[in-house]
Amino acid sequence: MTTVANLLKTLRNYAGINQTTIAEALFIRRSTYAKIEQEKTALTVQLALKIAKFYGLKFHHLAQCLENEVHLNSILTKRKVSKRFIKS
Repeated sequence: MTTVANLLKTLRNYAGINQTTIAEALFIRRSTYAKIEQEKTALTVQLALKIAKFYGLKFHHLAQCLENEVHLNSILTKRKVSKRFIKS
């Protein structure tokens, strides 16, 4: 089973962004996001929805990855992870 930590880190690395960038896009502190990535703080459904939207994914794709129904790599290769919030 994929952990929340692995899923979030993989998405973030795939998009080529750091914790500060995603935290700012989600309107949370970087330290809060880091705790979620380290699984010291639970990922809420509301925040998971925002994360999915940030990356241009549907919420059920994230849920499927966590349930190990689908490997994240298969989702990433079929969809272009959104970088619309990333400043050049």
